[in-house]
Amino acid sequence: MNRTILDRNLLSLGSTDPFLAARIGRAEESRHVRFLEARTGKPVAACGPPGDKPKILHSLFDPEREGLRLLETFPPDGFYLFLGFGCGYQVLPFLDRKEISQIVILETDLSLMKSIFGAVDLRNILLDPKVRFLVDPSPEELKNFILSSYFPALAGDLRTVFLRPRFELDEDFFQGSLQVIRESIDTLSDDFTVQTHFGKKWFINTLSNLEAAGRSVTVPVPRRTAVVTGAGPSLEDGIPEIRRRRGEVLLIATDTSLPVLLGNNLVPDLVVSIDCQHITYNHFMAGYPKDVPLVLDLASPPVITKLTPKVSFFTSGHPFSQYVCSHWRRFPFIDTSGGNVSHAAVSLADRMGASRIFLYGSDFSYPEGKSYARGAYIYPYFASRETRFDGLESLFVHFLFRNRTIGAVRDGKTLRYTTKPMISYKERLELASRHLRAELIPVRGRGEPITVHPRLDAGVTSGPRIFSSGTPRSGWRTFLESYRSELAGLPGPKAPVMNYLYSLSQKERNLWMTILPSTAVFVKELRDEKQDAAELLNISRAWTLNIADRYLSRK
Repeated sequence: MNRTILDRNLLSLGSTDPFLAARIGRAEESRHVRFLEARTGKPVAACGPPGDKPKILHSLFDPEREGLRLLETFPPDGFYLFLGFGCGYQVLPFLDRKEISQIVILETDLSLMKSIFGAVDLRNILLDPKVRFLVDPSPEELKNFILSSYFPALAGDLRTVFLRPRFELDEDFFQGSLQVIRESIDTLSDDFTVQTHFGKKWFINTLSNLEAAGRSVTVPVPRRTAVVTGAGPSLEDGIPEIRRRRGEVLLIATDTSLPVLLGNNLVPDLVVSIDCQHITYNHFMAGYPKDVPLVLDLASPPVITKLTPKVSFFTSGHPFSQYVCSHWRRFPFIDTSGGNVSHAAVSLADRMGASRIFLYGSDFSYPEGKSYARGAYIYPYFASRETRFDGLESLFVHFLFRNRTIGAVRDGKTLRYTTKPMISYKERLELASRHLRAELIPVRGRGEPITVHPRLDAGVTSGPRIFSSGTPRSGWRTFLESYRSELAGLPGPKAPVMNYLYSLSQKERNLWMTILPSTAVFVKELRDEKQDAAELLNISRAWTLNIADRYLSRK
């Protein structure tokens, strides 16, 4: 242990991560590491219990050259995650790549790091603003870090780099971490794909809804039992039972199921809609029932907000929606991360304090090839488009098999078709059931069976709660003018953009976050022009300011 080297390394790390520097400083030196000298004179760690053949972490010939050869096997850009640190020789060459947005080093052994910090001068790595260390994170901490720190629109692809000998010393930890990383990337990939389609719509719709959102109404206090209706074919089977229980429950209809209920003379207590696309209006073509509150995402199409004066808005995970909630008017939160409206309706019922939630018509499949319950929007929609050469049945078949991931599942004598997105929706709802205070009771129909997990908060009840919004801090126009001014005043982004973002205050970062979904759209639209992340942020900001100006210029 060289105390001078250790102190220099800890001081360097402390400039960016004082908490980790303190943890390493307090750790004991590892008794399972010794240092060998490579032919170039560089120290190389050899690890392993006494009596076992040690694992040598780097080349004993030229560890720096080994790192350069590794660099040549990877693309020049992206978000790099190093599994195992060793003496850092494999990391050093990547520091010179300006296109790399972030370097994250995952380790688990504080004692090993203490010994290495006392033997190898690591200041070039520790002082580089692109570099961050994660040491012995729990699966939840690792997942939260990936979800909060990796932005595909700005950072590029996530690439993993293995230090194989180090990986083998703690294989269980690194394999478990890899699984968490894969799951996190799947989530981010799905979110990013959605953003590339709807990022601009979310922003434009939210701006369009600001005036109406200032008048958002309070919905009724719920009964202890709620019924949520999806629009799957099984809803037809559940109609008689729903009708028998109508006076005992709070009936929450998804927008897709509303025309099915109305066609069966059932008027819901609430209707929920989360889709930002204008095609959502098709669900309301049969009319909207008088005096029934309509619960909408702030990013819902503005044409929907005009259906009734009884509109109640909620906020979801969209960054600009969150910003509106934090800086202008507080709206209730509903979990829309499941990607479908039934998931959101269940979240609403739970948020309102229901103790039991019955779920009808959420089939997450096409039982016997049937897409929706009779009466749903798709029937009149296709009826208006059929021709002699493309009849109603043909349109339904094309709709059914348009998804390339469709597959058939036989369950006894029945057959159902399902898709990868549908199974993903079902699995997200199943996972969410663990965090509900209410008991979720999926009524078994003809679709995919839904598994309800034991609740983490079972037995914890809160009673009925008012679903209402706070008081606006100002007029919507004043809020938008302030937002526009602050966004325009942000310092210009520069490469590497992740370093730039980390250099800002939390308030400034939050402003940039509001335009990330629209930035994802520009990533898709400008992919052939290969704009770098800083240029994409500038393009997205200019577009956002232009849209804000258009709304502010209206009388």
